[in-house]
Amino acid sequence: MSLKKISQMTGVSVSTVGRILSDPSHKCQNEEVRRRVLDAAREISYIPNAYAKSLRAGRRNDERIFSFDILLTRVASEAADPFYDELLRLTEKEIRTRGCMVSSVWHKAELSEDMQSSETDARVDELYAGSPRRTDGLIIIGKCSQRALRTLKKYEKNVILISRNSAQGEVDEVLCDGRKLALNAVSHLISLGHSRIGYVGDCHNEARFSGFQEAMVRAHLSPDLDYICDTVPNEQNGLLAFEHFSRLRTPPTGIYCANDILAVGMLKALSKRRARGFNPSVISCDDIEEAQYTSPMLTTISLPKAEMVRFALMLLLDRLEGGHKTPARLELGGTLIVRESCRPYREMTEPEYYI
Repeated sequence: MSLKKISQMTGVSVSTVGRILSDPSHKCQNEEVRRRVLDAAREISYIPNAYAKSLRAGRRNDERIFSFDILLTRVASEAADPFYDELLRLTEKEIRTRGCMVSSVWHKAELSEDMQSSETDARVDELYAGSPRRTDGLIIIGKCSQRALRTLKKYEKNVILISRNSAQGEVDEVLCDGRKLALNAVSHLISLGHSRIGYVGDCHNEARFSGFQEAMVRAHLSPDLDYICDTVPNEQNGLLAFEHFSRLRTPPTGIYCANDILAVGMLKALSKRRARGFNPSVISCDDIEEAQYTSPMLTTISLPKAEMVRFALMLLLDRLEGGHKTPARLELGGTLIVRESCRPYREMTEPEYYI
């Protein structure tokens, strides 16, 4: 199927369709246009023309075009968190670049949680109900419980996980270890002289919370329970966490948010309420595009998203082609991006003099 077909389906020019499908970072004036184009491409199983021509000409069996489903397990919609939106766009682009097809994009946020076996089975069964056609593999983006992974394996032989929380050997995975990400972020706050440090994010079987705790223990610091906000990661909850901290008699001076969208919410609250005198240093993980446009600009741990996706497709295709059979794990590291949202503790406590 061609770009022209997608243009006809969506009412979007062929050139714009081409830019959206070839450039994951392309921004439309109207984001609804981009979503319409991506939905149409999935609907017709779009692949680039060079591969489509070879398919029509008749490829050999060992050169057939693979199709993949994508499952996002942390959000009900990728629009809820730009990090997953970015990963999804990169994944779809990489699939098409390799001459493969995107079959379906699913959202099951609850599969990141620990549930009873019967409930987990029911949630997974919902994905495959009424869909007798099987694809060649499943790409999971985000945290997925062990029970959910085992249930998914009943339906899928070829599974790859892209995450900050390990699959613990259940399936192939490309990991940017959340424990190490948090350890790096909190250690940066400690190096700036902060000892009253808060945590905002999921606390249940979450690698980033483990990393936060480890960093505090290494520095011989005891986390205050009032400084820990166990919450679903979204912008609104970041704002609410800021309100919670600001009401404390002795609030934290440094705050680690488990992801950027929580930090964005906190910084928006900070910019509105700076007059109250609560102006903590804030650091997070992900390095979404919006992180460099916050005020102050967000200090964060950047994940190599494009590389994570590229290696995931390499592992998945290698498994499909018989290259490996046992679960493989490839781990990539994050990079500290220092911007404006973190300040040394001494700068926050020094008196100001006016002449």
